[in-house]
Amino acid sequence: MNISKIETIKNNRSLKIILLGFILLLCPAYLLADTPEAVPDNPAKSESPATPVVPLIHSAPDEVAQNPPASTPVEGGPERETTEGRMIVGDSGISESYDDEGPQIQDPFAPTNKVMFNFNDKLYFRVLKPVAQGYSRLPEDLRVIFSNIYDNLWAPSRILNNLMQLRLKAAGNELIRFAANTFIGVGGIGDAGKDVFGIHKQEADFGQTLGRYGLDHGFYLVLPLFGPSSLRDGVGLVGDRFMHPLTYVSSSDLTFWQAAGISAHEVVNDASFKIGDYESFKDAAIDPYVSMRDAFVQNRKKKVDESKHQ
Repeated sequence: MNISKIETIKNNRSLKIILLGFILLLCPAYLLADTPEAVPDNPAKSESPATPVVPLIHSAPDEVAQNPPASTPVEGGPERETTEGRMIVGDSGISESYDDEGPQIQDPFAPTNKVMFNFNDKLYFRVLKPVAQGYSRLPEDLRVIFSNIYDNLWAPSRILNNLMQLRLKAAGNELIRFAANTFIGVGGIGDAGKDVFGIHKQEADFGQTLGRYGLDHGFYLVLPLFGPSSLRDGVGLVGDRFMHPLTYVSSSDLTFWQAAGISAHEVVNDASFKIGDYESFKDAAIDPYVSMRDAFVQNRKKKVDESKHQ
């Protein structure tokens, strides 16, 4: 037995010890803690926290997408905007609240953010939507299988973030669901966690974890490909990526272009279930940029509040 084989065995043993430790830690929590509200598993609406996407693919819950906050122009220049009495973006681009109710966020980089918003908008209509429409001709059952696999790869991030948020029941549920989907569901092809054990996905991401402990957004950002975000949630995207298993696959096993291809397929597969959502959002908004910003902040506030009360 050569040295490389010995090291592989040691590494496998270490992984088994870590997994056993998680099980011993979280299974008692699964039995004793209160059950948090489950998130219905629907591949057409599932969201991966750090998946590169264009506007609306991950920005807002359905009720916000269907009824985006209205915006009205205010005299004083094109950079002054209001959103139902919540915020004013002045000439400096900084959001100033004139109503204490409702979520708020600073937008000092509004001109740059609008450029990125328009870039993502064109990318969606000229690239992602046509590709997703063609891809949607594949059988839905096949696309659901891919969704299950990608969702299972994000399970470690949900486990760790639920654990960091002290949502032990949710972390235990995710751990059991991950184990069931990986082994019984054959690498996540099937959702055995839900179908066999009745365990639904417990959403959690690192941006939400930071918000759980009082870290504010900082300021609003529109990221190319990723869409609406903030300084806090931008850091959260990086944190979640470090919790993704493929991050630790060596370059000899998975090249940069292969990894990029997997990420691109994940985006297209997810978008194939959501064609029309962004269009509906945009058509209903007087100012899509402002409505998208408000929808993002409302959605993230809701997620952080959930992490504090479960």
